[in-house]
Amino acid sequence: MSTNWALPNNVSQYSESGAEDRHVSWNDERNFSALKIKDQTHIKTNRELLHIARDPKHDIIEKTYFLKITNFQFTNIPSTISGIEVKLTMNRFGRITDDTIQLTLDDNLIGNNFADLNLSPIKTYGSFNDLWNTSLTPADVSNASFGIVLRFQSHPKWPHRSSALIDAAEIRVH
Repeated sequence: MSTNWALPNNVSQYSESGAEDRHVSWNDERNFSALKIKDQTHIKTNRELLHIARDPKHDIIEKTYFLKITNFQFTNIPSTISGIEVKLTMNRFGRITDDTIQLTLDDNLIGNNFADLNLSPIKTYGSFNDLWNTSLTPADVSNASFGIVLRFQSHPKWPHRSSALIDAAEIRVH
């Protein structure tokens, strides 16, 4: 038994320690925009995700803020968790690769980081029998703090300053 693909109810952003000159508010429409409901079926960024100000300032591999996406409303969670799938639908503007694709629980990154250099606009991470090197329980995935942390970077072989737009971030529990 598996849950349906579930959408989140909470999205926040944060930076790595010491990487920014000033905080860019998640809700400041001019600087960084939140994921929004689109057609009652998807979440979507309003604008491109911003790169953080790094030190040195001209680091050729630009990285975005971390996005913590949590509080998924799962229905029919299996009594034993055998796998977790995460599906991202996004516009990578040609060369935006993953930096961090990792589960989170209680504000901690857990399990494997599934980031890779694949540039597909729709990617699925994990599977029906992959627990991401965790031992998750039904109580864990029901916890409002459970979710996924995402971060993107310019392609390491072809550096650039383009960013990404996210159309949907979904999780399914097996």
